[in-house]
Amino acid sequence: MKKIISVLLTVALILSFGIIASAANADGTIVFANGKSAEKIVISASATDSEKFAAKQLQEHLQKITGENLTIALDSESITGNEIVVGKTNRMSFEQSEKAMGFYEIKSDDSSLYICGTGSSGTLDGVYRFLSDYCGYEVYEFNITSNPSPERIDVDADIDISYTPFFEYRKLDTMSTNYAEYARAHSLNGSTARNNGEKGVYIPYLGTFCHTLSTYFCSRDKYFDEHPEYFAFRDGKRIPDQLCLTNPDVLKIVTDEVLSLLKREHNPEADIQIVSLTQDDNQNYCTCDKCAALDKANDSQAGTMLTFANAVAESVKNAGYDNVAIDTFAYQYTRHVPSQVKPADNVIVRLCSIECCYGHTIDNPACKENAEFLKDLEGWSNICDRLYIWDYVNNYSETFCPFANFQVLQRNVQIFYENGAKGLYEEGNYYMDICNGEFYELRSFLLAKLMENPYRTDFDELMGDYLNAVYGAGGEYLHEYINIISEHSVTRTKHLHIRQQPRAALPRLKNKDIKRIDYLWESAKSAAETEEQLNRIERSEISWQYWKCSNFKREYSPFRGLYNYMSSHKALSEKIIAFGNTAVGEGGIKYISTHPCRVLLFPCDFWETKHDGLFYDKFDSFVEKLYNTLDKIHN
Repeated sequence: MKKIISVLLTVALILSFGIIASAANADGTIVFANGKSAEKIVISASATDSEKFAAKQLQEHLQKITGENLTIALDSESITGNEIVVGKTNRMSFEQSEKAMGFYEIKSDDSSLYICGTGSSGTLDGVYRFLSDYCGYEVYEFNITSNPSPERIDVDADIDISYTPFFEYRKLDTMSTNYAEYARAHSLNGSTARNNGEKGVYIPYLGTFCHTLSTYFCSRDKYFDEHPEYFAFRDGKRIPDQLCLTNPDVLKIVTDEVLSLLKREHNPEADIQIVSLTQDDNQNYCTCDKCAALDKANDSQAGTMLTFANAVAESVKNAGYDNVAIDTFAYQYTRHVPSQVKPADNVIVRLCSIECCYGHTIDNPACKENAEFLKDLEGWSNICDRLYIWDYVNNYSETFCPFANFQVLQRNVQIFYENGAKGLYEEGNYYMDICNGEFYELRSFLLAKLMENPYRTDFDELMGDYLNAVYGAGGEYLHEYINIISEHSVTRTKHLHIRQQPRAALPRLKNKDIKRIDYLWESAKSAAETEEQLNRIERSEISWQYWKCSNFKREYSPFRGLYNYMSSHKALSEKIIAFGNTAVGEGGIKYISTHPCRVLLFPCDFWETKHDGLFYDKFDSFVEKLYNTLDKIHN
């Protein structure tokens, strides 16, 4: 009996030791279904630069997350199991010839994990998908990430993810998108930030990004004085604002310049490279007899533009540049679909939504602007194999004003995809370094997730996750605030545009809503647990304060007395500047003025340097003395 008990105790000790050892071994490790931890990362002996980079990124992130420093081995070594296999190797068959650019697979068995993708970015995107879905790694802003430190990461034996990108080209505009790690984590391949340490994992525009004709190609500075006939004919004379696209010399010059650019900068290994042939940012298209006739035949000024782009694209194709596409606009006067000409196979049409309402979804039939745009979207989709969208998510005139478009983001991205769009650029607050006081980074985060999958069901959860990560416990109050303004951003007859004045924004807000929102902001600030969280909340609050000030609401009402009115204006102006802001919107005339007269004016239109030296400056001295006198009386 004693012998039996002794054996049982020995077995128990062995089992106990095994459990303890297993638990100790599992701390901070990646554990496969066989109960063993990952031993190494494996890449091909002939791995591409992008595959090597993906493996290195995985190694570095797993070390930060788990504390384990997995070595990177070559597939020429013998198979030992317990491996994380990155890229195309001899460990698993992977047929990529028929897969879309950026496709990836994440698979597992009892003892290994496999991540492999197509093109230059598929494998890296798969690595970051694994880090997000299985390791809890998330990048909210360029300087705000999750800090997961799990005791172990369990890799099931039946992981089977096959992902094809919804959009081949994905680009966003905020401060964060200029940082490589943010762009990698969100698979933004239209961001030049992704070229930091990586080769070919973003889609570049060679030369320059837009508005190239008469500025970059066949430049007015170079040709207009001697050859005005190369440029637009308007009101009986030639002007340098646009090119004459039916002039054969212009076609030859632009074609030669494009081919010269490709000779200098073409990368034959890239997935795709793009050259932009796009109108300058004005309405002065050529009206000479030939241009007018071609446009009339096509019922659109896109007739001349697309015919010109097709001709250059043909020369590029004939020169053997198979991975180069010529990009042109469907923008403002070229937005309507031409009736005769169609884009060549290697031509991208970038359809721009600048005239739209951003408070109603694009498919809202009651919104005239959007109904007209949808008609053009459907028309281009019918004739264009490579349709890109240039969309807008920002108030460029009054950037501090709330831009309540969160309620349309998901449906609009779905509409773009459903109408054949292969590329999506959401132009936002690209000048955040001088004008930052709203939720632009939140919008960027949500759009990045929607570009990855427009049909995801966790949109509201993603918003809550971001708000809690960035603002702390106060995020729940800001979540309610965003829901309120989203519900009140438009009416059937009042819309949301990208140059909207604050007096026209949030037209459905009532006094009870304003009081509730004030309560939510105060609650958010009270819930802040760190100075950093409080600063983020107060910075974003600028947008709400700016709206109230522009609409004379609450503490900004003149009925509260002259001193209270002036002091509230002064406090808001100083707060905006204290957060490092120097502009109230896009463009040189939108810089913030500091003239004392601003304390008597609502911000919209009157806090800008365009008024410096004009009428209001004559009253600056008087206003300053008046304020100082009232301040002494009240304090």
